[in-house]
Amino acid sequence: MKVRSIYGIFILFALFSLFFPETGFAINDRETSAYQRANVYYEQGNFDEAIKQYNIILDSGFESGSLYYNLGNCYFKKGELGRALLNYEKARRLIPLDKDLESNYEYACSLIKNGAVSPGRGLAPKVFDNFFDKFTVDGLTILLSALYVLILISVLISLFFRPFKKQALILAVFAGLFFIGVFAGLTGKIALLDKEAIVIAERADAKFEPMDKATTHFTVYEGMKIEVTASKGNWYKVRRHDNKSGWLQQDNLIVF
Repeated sequence: MKVRSIYGIFILFALFSLFFPETGFAINDRETSAYQRANVYYEQGNFDEAIKQYNIILDSGFESGSLYYNLGNCYFKKGELGRALLNYEKARRLIPLDKDLESNYEYACSLIKNGAVSPGRGLAPKVFDNFFDKFTVDGLTILLSALYVLILISVLISLFFRPFKKQALILAVFAGLFFIGVFAGLTGKIALLDKEAIVIAERADAKFEPMDKATTHFTVYEGMKIEVTASKGNWYKVRRHDNKSGWLQQDNLIVF
């Protein structure tokens, strides 16, 4: 696993800040130096210091898929599977089509104790999920906007260009159906923001109630992805992919 360069992203943000200085996206020497030091520490096998330097960049307000990818690699090298997968998940939200990331992510998932728990979903839902997993929230927003414009143009053509009315209406209908599907995918992604979590404890028991002495409902293991549905004190109510729900103490997982 090699660290990923993000200099190109730094340059884009720096150029952007020249034209829009009030946005606060300027990249300064501190972040550049931190990134250089992080790469050196990573190559030397000093993963704790590399993580510290990468976090300096994140704390400055800058983030990118490659930066989370590098952090994931650091934690993986340290043997912290949960935190590695947490950062790979964050990277996948920003660079979902990256092959190296997907390869590392799938390998890390294969190391989860007892395997990842998943429901027996039908073919259609799987195809739907796989399609939208390839898009970021921003990408889906752009696609939705393009479909809206296409529908509007099709309707206008049907109104003012009679010879093409039938074709324009057919196009508008298909674009409209696709618009509905993309809208559903986008709202689904947005709904999961800050509600998904990765288990960072080696093992944790999910209880029927938010109490230490409550009966254990099921067990989760480091690296598993779960959904947070409620909170109470220092407990999170979580739902596994097989739809089993239980209460976990908050220090067993990190929400992202």
